[in-house]
Amino acid sequence: MTSQELGISATGAAPPVRRPYDLADLHHVASRLMVYLLAATAVCVVGFPMFWMIICSFKTAGELYQFPPAFLPQTWTLQNYIDLFEQTNFPIYFMNSLIVAVGATVLSLGVGGIGAYALSRFKFAGMRTFSLLSLICYMLPEVLLVIPLYIYIVDLGLADTLMALIVANTAFTLPLTLWFMRSYFNAIPASLEESAMIDGCTRFQALRRVTLPLALPGLVSVGVFSFNHAWNEFLFALVFTSSETKKVLSVGLATWIGQDNIYSWGMLLAGAVLVTAPVFGFYLLVQRRIIVGLAEGGMKGE
Repeated sequence: MTSQELGISATGAAPPVRRPYDLADLHHVASRLMVYLLAATAVCVVGFPMFWMIICSFKTAGELYQFPPAFLPQTWTLQNYIDLFEQTNFPIYFMNSLIVAVGATVLSLGVGGIGAYALSRFKFAGMRTFSLLSLICYMLPEVLLVIPLYIYIVDLGLADTLMALIVANTAFTLPLTLWFMRSYFNAIPASLEESAMIDGCTRFQALRRVTLPLALPGLVSVGVFSFNHAWNEFLFALVFTSSETKKVLSVGLATWIGQDNIYSWGMLLAGAVLVTAPVFGFYLLVQRRIIVGLAEGGMKGE
């Protein structure tokens, strides 16, 4: 009999025995399939409304109201976007929202970052109580804060101004900024700053050159949260502003619903696409730093 018939390779070694899948392998494969299935389901549930909104914004008025609806536009058109800019105050709303979101983000990062650094590096009586109270303040819903904030805004003469919205959004996001960035600064060794100060840096220079670059992922994560909240905020904008020139996107687009004799659903969908696009693009640009910042911020506790 030949060696092949005896099941022996040319080198004299027996061929490898194919091991059947055991229960652990089957359980691992089933778990991965379940994870992929759940992920695909979540993407479809979240992504399909956005896809449908974008597709419908390019449909004509007749296609928007036809039944049964067509999945893709039979005639692609940009008329909804053209009418949006020509017949509405959408550019004013967009600019107001941009000013409020950027202003609230910069103010929240500036005040909250400095405050969190002070809470992390300096010890004083009642520091832990102050930190807990700041977190409790963030847990309060906006509806409980709108009346006290409105009283202060009227007393300061800021009613119906964009500054009122910037201050209100900053007041709402500041507690989270303090809490999150304090934990992040706590994870950065103070010895790095002390080494920089020994080399001749002042404390501010050590903060700017050493600590802030290390805390950049956390700052980006908090900044994205502050920007997203101010961009989509509705209650403060509805109460604190009244004139047409001070409206932001959330309030301006909401007033179009139910006014089909003035504004069409095509323009409303086009406006919704343009409202979503800046936030979505911003997330794509900084998504890696957001993931790093949230992961490290969650692990680098006190």
